Amino acid sequence: MSTDLESLYRGVVADLAESLPNGSITWCHAASADDVAVALGGELPSATPRSLTEASGEAGYHIQWSGHGKTLVIGELSSWFVVMEPDDWTGSEALPQLSGGGGAMSLYLGDTLRHYNLHYARDGEELCRFRWGAEPDGDPSPLAGLLSGLSVASGTPPFEEWKAHALILVERITGVRLTTEWLSREHTRFVQGPYYRDVPPDDGELWP
Repeated sequence: MSTDLESLYRGVVADLAESLPNGSITWCHAASADDVAVALGGELPSATPRSLTEASGEAGYHIQWSGHGKTLVIGELSSWFVVMEPDDWTGSEALPQLSGGGGAMSLYLGDTLRHYNLHYARDGEELCRFRWGAEPDGDPSPLAGLLSGLSVASGTPPFEEWKAHALILVERITGVRLTTEWLSREHTRFVQGPYYRDVPPDDGELWP
């Protein structure tokens, strides 16, 4: 593995520690960003340009009213759609559905509790999940040839190393590169409508 590539992704990890310390990133194929948003409960009239940093601030508001970030930032990266969810993980839960057109991946980043997971699904079925500090769940053998030199499948490497290697694995699967420049751009933000996971505050009032 190129040390330059690991250095690049350590830069991405450092950037995400500021803009997305808790949340998820999902890669999938779809006909449009609208289709991805609808699959994840996003309301199409809420679409507006936002950077990830701006959307993270909005997600903090939704957390107060529903217990979830409820914010989807969707951008295009070559033939892939990339969904960033501050303080939420709908993409991970919907990964089998999102993988109907081929492969789909979702990386959960939980800096607060030090929980890190990379889910991989293909053709409507989640095949495996890599977890920091634990053996993989499911069957990672379809990715065996792509794991060389990476520490995502075993042991307890430093957190930053595990996250950088998880992103390198995603690049090996997708053939596209996530960069700090791409992350800093404006993409399209959608807000999710109310759904069963919402946890209202003590006064029983959901977010408006």
